[in-house]
Amino acid sequence: MTDRTSEFRTLCQSQRPLVEHVASRKHKPPLSALQQQVHFNASASDISKDVNKVSQRLQQLTLLVRQTNMFNDPTSQINELTQLVKQDITLIHTKLDDLELFQQRQRAGYSSQHAAKHSDAIVTQMKSTLMNTTKGFKDILQVRQENLQHQHDRKSQYGRGTPSLPLAFSAPLPRPVGVDGEGGGSERVPLISEQSQQFVVPDQGYADSRAEAVTNIQSHIVELGELFQRLSVMISAQGESVRIIDENVDDAVRNVDQGTRQLEIFRNNLSNSALMMKVGGILLVFVVLFLFFMA
Repeated sequence: MTDRTSEFRTLCQSQRPLVEHVASRKHKPPLSALQQQVHFNASASDISKDVNKVSQRLQQLTLLVRQTNMFNDPTSQINELTQLVKQDITLIHTKLDDLELFQQRQRAGYSSQHAAKHSDAIVTQMKSTLMNTTKGFKDILQVRQENLQHQHDRKSQYGRGTPSLPLAFSAPLPRPVGVDGEGGGSERVPLISEQSQQFVVPDQGYADSRAEAVTNIQSHIVELGELFQRLSVMISAQGESVRIIDENVDDAVRNVDQGTRQLEIFRNNLSNSALMMKVGGILLVFVVLFLFFMA
């Protein structure tokens, strides 16, 4: 039986930020445009810090996994870091979902399309960073799985010549002098002592722990694959939103240019009309003077 109290405590501590984050997702009063931008910037900064923290843990996990061999395998430390990194990635993914929903709800409150485009670009960049981190975590888990399988194969190969327990009995011992009775010469005594037989149980426990570790890693890889796929879809959708905003900005720029040209045309026409009125006024004065003197 393996004591996993420390792993349970680590799991509870890693779940605490997620529970606190979900509890904070209650209905809040509407925010002003400035408060929306401040909230968005604070959330983005918090997510960036979490990504930096999980990247550091992933580096530690990578170092431990790549330095592991048959005689030095810190399984408990690797499992603890694996669980922490997985919980951190899940929490960051949840925060990104909330930030995207907040951005979609408050999109109408942006003062300009440029601000909306800037916010979309920030969310897309953070999703790309998280996707790269998830891919790195998945790759190192696959390396860990290969290492465990390699260790298991080598241990099986080295232990192949060891006789099994039912065959480890000696030949019949000679019957002592003066001792009669049937079956006296058929008494068998095990050559393997009880102390030696006790090593079979830890060996079986080692194999079971390795099998369980491989199963857990495979489960983590499947979950990370699903998360990686979701992030890819979200990044594609976010890129589509950025493209639409970019097209709207281009349309707005074209409309502004057309309005500017129309105003310039109107100003030119207005100047031409004033000039024509001046010329007409001068001609009218000459006509009046001419008629006055001719009369």
